[in-house]
Amino acid sequence: MKNAVNFNELELFYTLINNSDILYTIHSRAGDFEYASPSFLDLTGYKKEELMSVSLFDLLHPEEKELFSRVDLTQSHKNQYFRVCRREGDYVWLESTLIPRIGNDKPDVFICISKDATEQVDTKIKLEEHKEQYRLLVENFIDTVGIISRDGNVIYINDAGRKLFGVARKEEVIGRHIFDYLDPQSRKSLEDQLEQNQLSETFELTVTRHDKQIKHVVVKLIPTKYRSRDVFQIIITDITEKLKAEETIARTEKLSVVGQLAAGIAHEIRNPLTVIKGFTQMLKQEENNEYLDVVLSELMRIEGIISDLLILAKPQPSKKEKLNLKELLENTILFFQSEAILHDVMIQTSIEAFDVFIEGEADKLKQVFINVLKNAVEAMPNGGNLYVSTEKIEDDIFIIKIKDTGVGIPEERIKKLGEPFFSTKEKGTGLGLMISNRIIKNHGGSLEIDSKLNEGTTISIILPIISLENE
Repeated sequence: MKNAVNFNELELFYTLINNSDILYTIHSRAGDFEYASPSFLDLTGYKKEELMSVSLFDLLHPEEKELFSRVDLTQSHKNQYFRVCRREGDYVWLESTLIPRIGNDKPDVFICISKDATEQVDTKIKLEEHKEQYRLLVENFIDTVGIISRDGNVIYINDAGRKLFGVARKEEVIGRHIFDYLDPQSRKSLEDQLEQNQLSETFELTVTRHDKQIKHVVVKLIPTKYRSRDVFQIIITDITEKLKAEETIARTEKLSVVGQLAAGIAHEIRNPLTVIKGFTQMLKQEENNEYLDVVLSELMRIEGIISDLLILAKPQPSKKEKLNLKELLENTILFFQSEAILHDVMIQTSIEAFDVFIEGEADKLKQVFINVLKNAVEAMPNGGNLYVSTEKIEDDIFIIKIKDTGVGIPEERIKKLGEPFFSTKEKGTGLGLMISNRIIKNHGGSLEIDSKLNEGTTISIILPIISLENE
């Protein structure tokens, strides 16, 4: 009777298995099939007799074969994911529970109870792929993308953010407050936006990098949630180079307008000046009057000024000749000594002993030297020392440095020097330095300015030289 009961229970069990969607298989320890439920046969497409001649391990995907080689089949294992090959050659994912069965009178086997997890795993894989694609998109985005808390703590930034803040590793920024990189005005603007806790319009901030460089940025805040916390996604666009480009364009347009204006003025003055000069020369021929010499001298000076105005309009036809730059500089300083003495300024020189030659225009270069010396003297209203030194760089570059001990120029104003109508003098027009810049540029050189408040200003005139003699 007892055996009949066991037989009925076993028959009932197999009846339930055969009439359900449960994927039920029994295998030897070597993986050979001893039983496969109809649902398993339907899913895989095999016939019962085909499975009885193969092992479960033969049907596994190569990656899962290695997994099963490490599984202890004498222990139960839940939620095991693996792929088996269907008769058609494609693979399906199974989520299985492995249960060992050990008997005294029967060989050891294990039972595999599974369900079709193909759709579930495919969805998970696609989700992971989308996450990876989004991660790569964010990490390689040209703008800074990050997450900050409502109090400004940086939770995440991409690689563009690392570059923006000037750090070697993102971890140097993550965990810190973004306010640490902002000036007071920018900090106030960001705090106001965070307090509103809503999608923001773009607004501008000034960022001070780790290396103290200043960056101008545009920011947008998007409220979101991260790990159940109310946070903001922050998108930062660096507009520093864009602003520089706009500033360059504006400066170019301003120079163009000044050039056109200068050309017009020079043309209008030159016509009556020619008449005045002609009649003055005629008067001088009729009457030898020393005052007429003075008038002609001043008229020549006005012509020189007109030529300077034309330099602003366009480069003039070059009349360059081989010049002794050292001699030209020394003569200009000697000529300017009386002006310096009137302002209680002592000129001290340290000029190379050898002669230096350049292809250039003597009058134009002398004009530059006088303009720079004059500016230096005017920067010392109470007198002081003016240092003129020269230095050869390599074989074809010569630097003339003119340094005063005056009041200096604020750093933010240095970069505007040379622009038309910008001057540190009360009645200055800014045209003198602009003309000097143009002259030096026409000679293939450059002009640099370095200044510190209450210490003085150094003007470096860098010119290409053609030869050195008596070195």
